[in-house]
Amino acid sequence: MLIKLRPVIQIIFLAVFITLMVLGKAQIWMAFIFGSIILSSFFGRYYCGWACPINTLIRPANWIGKKLKTQKKDVPEIFKSQKIRWAAFALFLVGLGYTIYTITIGKKFPLPLIIIPLGLITTIFINEKTWHRYLCPWGVLFSLTGRFAKLSLKAHNCYSCGICKKECPGEAITISKDKGAEIDPTHCLLCFECKGACPKDALSYKGSTSN
Repeated sequence: MLIKLRPVIQIIFLAVFITLMVLGKAQIWMAFIFGSIILSSFFGRYYCGWACPINTLIRPANWIGKKLKTQKKDVPEIFKSQKIRWAAFALFLVGLGYTIYTITIGKKFPLPLIIIPLGLITTIFINEKTWHRYLCPWGVLFSLTGRFAKLSLKAHNCYSCGICKKECPGEAITISKDKGAEIDPTHCLLCFECKGACPKDALSYKGSTSN
């Protein structure tokens, strides 16, 4: 039931984000993001899957990319380079620092208006996995705390069919015949796309000590 409500919840958060940007209250959303980064060490990357405005807008961008047939099936090797990822993250940190500075002096720097188009363009002309897994600068921050999540998606009675891996937009799932699906909370967006696609309902969101 909660999975079906996800699009509605995403739209609500998107509306809140837009409202705060229009009202010049970006600091409230920034506080929400950084609070979510901290809480990801317990709950996982719920912000990415349920509240991130970029992820919400990526839904129609992904549809457009498929209709235009401009997307690539796999992530291009160049974007898997750690040098590319950290260079992009370094630029983001500069922009983030300047954004925080402008907030303290009562001015505005439209960092979201720069990052959001980059995510949409990447999705349309490459694919969303490239953005989520390798290019999203916020994703780097969330991966630092998300890896320690006490609650995460886990497989049980898995038949290693690999459907969940194909559906995962964060490339967070590995499949083995012995252990079945293993989901890395470092990169899992908690979008539950894998759970919705699993024909055996073998995925559950639970604690690390659960049986």
